[in-house]
Amino acid sequence: MITGKAGGRRHRSIPVTYVAAVLLAACRVHVALRRLEAMTAQEQRRKALTDYRRDHQQLIARATADPTLLPVLDAYEEEELPDDLKRRHLYANELYQHALHGYHVGILTLTELHGHLRYIFQSRSMRAYWEATRHHRASLSEGSDEARLGRVVDALVADLDANDAEREGESWWVVGRPPDGV
Repeated sequence: MITGKAGGRRHRSIPVTYVAAVLLAACRVHVALRRLEAMTAQEQRRKALTDYRRDHQQLIARATADPTLLPVLDAYEEEELPDDLKRRHLYANELYQHALHGYHVGILTLTELHGHLRYIFQSRSMRAYWEATRHHRASLSEGSDEARLGRVVDALVADLDANDAEREGESWWVVGRPPDGV
C-alpha cells in the first residue's frame, strides 16, 4: 500500500489488487452489456424479418385474389404468362420464402433447410418457377446469403433433374448433398 501527503494530510492509497479487481469486474460488466446489446439487436432483426415476411405474404395474397393486381407481379422473361401460371409461380415463391425465413430466424439449420428444399423442389412447378426467376437471382450480390442459398438450390435442382433422368424419381430423399456452410 502506498501512502502520500497532499495538502498537509496523509492519504492512504487503494491497494493495487483492489483496483485490478474493480477494473476486471467493470470489464466483465462491459462485455456482458455488449453481448446483451448484440442479442437485442439480433432479436430486433428477427422480428423485423418476420414483420417484413408477413407484409410480403399479404401483398402476394392480395395480388393472387384480385385479377387486376396480378399483372403487377409479372416479372418473368416470357411474354405474358397465363394467370394460373403466375399464381403457381407466386405460390412457389411463397414456399421458397417460407423455407428461407425458417432458416434466417433460426428455426431450421442449413441441413434442415436443404432437406426441406429437396422436398419442395420435387415438384416440376417449383422447378419451373426456379427457372423462370433465374434472371432475378442474377442481380444478387455474389457474396450475399441469398445468392449463396440460390447456388445451393441450383445444385440441388440439377441433382434432382439428374436423378429423375437416371432413376425415374426413385429415392429422391437422398438426392443432393447438404452444404457444409453458406
